[in-house]
Amino acid sequence: MQVVLRRIQRRREVLAGFCIILAAASYVTSLLLDFNFVSPYATLQEDLAYLSNHYRNLQISVWAWLGTSIITFLSIPPFILLFHNRLKIFHYVNALWLLGASAGFLMMGIAGIELYQELARGLETSMQGTDEQVWIKLLSQFQDEQFYRRIGSSFVGLFAIGLGLTRFKMRRVPIFATVLLIICGPTMIFFNWYDPDHLIRTAAMAGIVIGVTTFSVRVINKGL
Repeated sequence: MQVVLRRIQRRREVLAGFCIILAAASYVTSLLLDFNFVSPYATLQEDLAYLSNHYRNLQISVWAWLGTSIITFLSIPPFILLFHNRLKIFHYVNALWLLGASAGFLMMGIAGIELYQELARGLETSMQGTDEQVWIKLLSQFQDEQFYRRIGSSFVGLFAIGLGLTRFKMRRVPIFATVLLIICGPTMIFFNWYDPDHLIRTAAMAGIVIGVTTFSVRVINKGL
């Protein structure tokens, strides 16, 4: 009986590990495909001209973030099963952070779709005219998209903190991953709202991805 239960648990661990790695990979992919047409070094007209010439990139970015939202959501059940009968409440809290990240990226994708549709409708007329109200609306929608990005990324930071703190409940969580997650999680949340373009935020995101991947590889290879 113990052998059967252990096999079931190992299957859960392998499944959860791969799902978490897939979610992390999709997050990195979305960051690489991310499209930002607003620059502090360019004028409004230059930003909008750049957007009109590369609006297909916006569409790719939107679908990438929607994919990340779906994959993150689908990774929640395996993550909960991974800690079944091992933790009482803590893994549900971490799963809630994953759900928040998924919802944030979903709303970001929806805002991006609205931005793309508005751009597609106004591309012919606005590019040839001077309808500044249309462009102001586009920028407002872009700001909404960026707001939901910060929400989703902040939940990723909370998940990183929670996963790192799991070490104090389960000693088999890698200490290297724990240190990275506990340091990089709060750092990313802070710079998410203070200065999203800061290099430290990028380093924190990289640290979270490395920490989560290290944890997942440990789960796949040796379990918990």
